[in-house]
Amino acid sequence: MHKILKKIIYLFQGILLFVLFLFLRIIPLNFSSHLLGTIAKIIGPKLSISKKAFDNIKNVMPEKNKKERIKIVQGMWENLGRVIGEYPHLKKLVIKKKNSKIIIKGKKNLFLTKKKKIPAIFFSAHIANWEIAPMTAIINNIPVLTIFRKPNNPFVNLLLKLSRPNIPFAPKGIEGAKQLIRSLRKGMSIGLIVDQKMNDGIKVPFFKKPAMTAPALAQLALKVKTLIIPVQIERIKKTNFIITFHNPLKINKNGRTKNIMEIMTEVNLLIEKWIRKNPEQWFWLHKRW
Repeated sequence: MHKILKKIIYLFQGILLFVLFLFLRIIPLNFSSHLLGTIAKIIGPKLSISKKAFDNIKNVMPEKNKKERIKIVQGMWENLGRVIGEYPHLKKLVIKKKNSKIIIKGKKNLFLTKKKKIPAIFFSAHIANWEIAPMTAIINNIPVLTIFRKPNNPFVNLLLKLSRPNIPFAPKGIEGAKQLIRSLRKGMSIGLIVDQKMNDGIKVPFFKKPAMTAPALAQLALKVKTLIIPVQIERIKKTNFIITFHNPLKINKNGRTKNIMEIMTEVNLLIEKWIRKNPEQWFWLHKRW
């Protein structure tokens, strides 16, 4: 009986989300993004979960006063709402044309994987609209395998696949890790979002405070010959973005190979720099510290 009830709940959730998805897809991209951004900005800060965001900001950016913290949380919710509103339009958002909404910087670094004939580990964070990074690589003929935590609701899973066409995914966990290694060894690049807490990770400084961090990026880079390319995403105005493919991180230093801690410290420092530049665009709701 419990299993049947769960399936019915999943079905109703799926139907509601599908109706919302269709509605947002019918209306223009700019309006869809603006509508959900506005709703989230009004409702989000009033939710109890926002306390975690306020606490995180106060913890790692003590120089911000109350007014500034409120502005950051409001901006975070607006950005999150916009991301949801942009989901049904991702294919339209990330398209190769002269009047594209995405400005790509450091394009030579995107194509380094082809030039050097070795795969890359592209890494980014939950900032601006993180979904555009793998799609930007793919439309530029750089295949990228990304990690994806499959939702419990199969209908939601189907909807996410529809909104992110042509992006190959590996499941989160041991099997996914094996797929990542196989892909790198075959010469296919991978994409990782590395700003979340991992309880069984390693303690790495983040905003000068120890934070449990997934070491997978460094482990993979040391296991397979690969490039580590930071990917910075910035929302510059409404549905317009700058995506920057930075120079690869140097794994070797003074004639020796860096260890996992050194690599992940450098990664966290870069992400911190991006967040400090656009704090309202990061997902502060993570239990990061």
